[in-house]
Amino acid sequence: MRTRLLVTAALAVTALAVPAAALAGDSPAATPAAAKAQTVVFTVDLVSTGTTLHTLPGDITYGWNHLVGTTRWGNKAASVEFLGSVDYTSGTGPFGGFVTFTRSDGTQLAVNATGWATSPADQSGTADATFAGSLQVIGGSGAYSGAQGSGRMTGFRKAALGSPVTLTFSITVQK
Repeated sequence: MRTRLLVTAALAVTALAVPAAALAGDSPAATPAAAKAQTVVFTVDLVSTGTTLHTLPGDITYGWNHLVGTTRWGNKAASVEFLGSVDYTSGTGPFGGFVTFTRSDGTQLAVNATGWATSPADQSGTADATFAGSLQVIGGSGAYSGAQGSGRMTGFRKAALGSPVTLTFSITVQK
């Protein structure tokens, strides 16, 4: 919820900046970054297609996970691939990785994700985890060639590490 409020506030500030510039006598061409900023939001259920996970004494789990899913990008279908790494103790700890969104027309947007997973303190393992993280745009192709930007991601997993994950990505992109 907080992420959506922040994105909405950022969009409102951007929407107000262009008319204010026009009132001040500046043309919209004088503020090209604001005119080209776009926020895209993806919600996706990701399933694991492969993992290499290791465990150590002390309920430590580390390794990688290859997750895939589908979503909508505007009015087009899109696939999502998340190549993630984890370093958890009792199901809680840092994660990172790379996420690629590929629209059905071949357009791509790639981001670097870093964040924190939290499992309930009253249980061991990785079930009932929540996720929060930041995103940095790596780049894109097609209409998103040369893309820059950043965003946030949130989500949850009900079962153990390697089971389906529901994530929402909100990314403000400048093209």
